[in-house]
Amino acid sequence: MAVPDGYIELIPTLPKKGYLLQELAKDVYFFSNGVYNNLFIVTSEGVILTDPIRGTGPLLKKAMAEVTTFPIKVMIYTHPHLDHIGDASLFAEGVKIIAHKETQKLLQRYKDPARPVPQITFGEKSAIELGGVRVELIYPGDGHGKGNIMVYLPQKKILMFVDVATPKSVPFKNFSTVDIYGQIVGLKRALQLDFETYVAGHLYRPGKRSEMEEVLKYYLASKRANAEAMRRVNIREVMQKSQSKDIERKMGEYYEAVAEECYRLLKPEWKPRLMGFEAFARGHCDTWTAFHRTHKDP
Repeated sequence: MAVPDGYIELIPTLPKKGYLLQELAKDVYFFSNGVYNNLFIVTSEGVILTDPIRGTGPLLKKAMAEVTTFPIKVMIYTHPHLDHIGDASLFAEGVKIIAHKETQKLLQRYKDPARPVPQITFGEKSAIELGGVRVELIYPGDGHGKGNIMVYLPQKKILMFVDVATPKSVPFKNFSTVDIYGQIVGLKRALQLDFETYVAGHLYRPGKRSEMEEVLKYYLASKRANAEAMRRVNIREVMQKSQSKDIERKMGEYYEAVAEECYRLLKPEWKPRLMGFEAFARGHCDTWTAFHRTHKDP
């Protein structure tokens, strides 16, 4: 039987070399293994590399060798997560590593040789200038995780903002966040920048500005749908109907009832628009229920 997924984009067959390489603007390259992606910038003084994806280091080296013989001078971590920077040690020798100070703190805690601790850190903003190319680093605050920064190339109108708004996809399970409110603030701040193309860290292709705007609309729509679901689902009625004597299970049944109603409200508009809806929409509703119960009334 066919599974009714809703909107989908099929990952294209990778070339035999095992990766996709696309020039987004002069000397700015998008690299993808079909699921994860990053970018690197070639300048007259060397290469600026972002997020050496775990398990793809040798492929990334081949991709860079296609377009330059210049050495890597700077490596940027967008955040400390292993899946995105797990091959950093393959590129770290003689390279300046820059990241947010919260990323440095976490990597000092983990002591993972695969993820060398950055030598250069910053707070709210920083910038790199190499070979006439300016790269701005912006920390919008906690959202997906502590230390999760934006990498902005104003001259090229390109933005990299990882794990927050994958093009044509709902966010990952439970928004994959430490601060859902902060995550939305970060997205709104990103959309104040002048960019046309963005790199999300996932999917096989870069995104358009309009696609980031669409994902932000989903965040806000899921919040509204959850608020409405909480108005419609009465916690006392759910607990009275429960067959369980376990109060924690009763509370869980309430969350499930709210999530189901929230999912039902979102489904007509968003299942046909964004990938991952069936997998993750109920979890998004759970996250909003917790937020509305503990941080801000709906």
